[in-house]
Amino acid sequence: MLRQIPLFAGLPAARLKLIAYAAEVVHFEAGEAIVRQGEFTDAIHLLMEGEAEGWLMTTDGHGVRLSTMGRHSLFGETAVLCHGRCGATVRATSRVVALRIPASVFLGLVRESPDIAMGVMTLLAQRLEQNTALLQHHDDERDASERKEMA
Repeated sequence: MLRQIPLFAGLPAARLKLIAYAAEVVHFEAGEAIVRQGEFTDAIHLLMEGEAEGWLMTTDGHGVRLSTMGRHSLFGETAVLCHGRCGATVRATSRVVALRIPASVFLGLVRESPDIAMGVMTLLAQRLEQNTALLQHHDDERDASERKEMA
């Protein structure tokens, strides 16, 4: 099962067994928050079944949908890597089955496997680029709305 996930495809069998042993299978119903913006986390999540959306609550009180995630989507890595809080809320949009992988296991993989580290860096760079564009669009729409109200 884990070998089918692109990020883990090149790992040796012993590493995959470690992940499988340490991971917890968690279930969420549609509408349920998997992680919440601002909360601390000690794990990453990997969607095995179902779909979820990532939402950011901006400082002006608006929600911005950052992403729609499906099977084999990974999230929570930024909070784990930075030993901090979740940057967005991820909410199930259907019934979800996910693997909750402890931070210690994930960080060990990143330290020991250049391929995993590069895969995570690529994922983070793609998300940064996508989220920057989404937030810029949100700001542009808000500015246009404010100008319209002032006219």
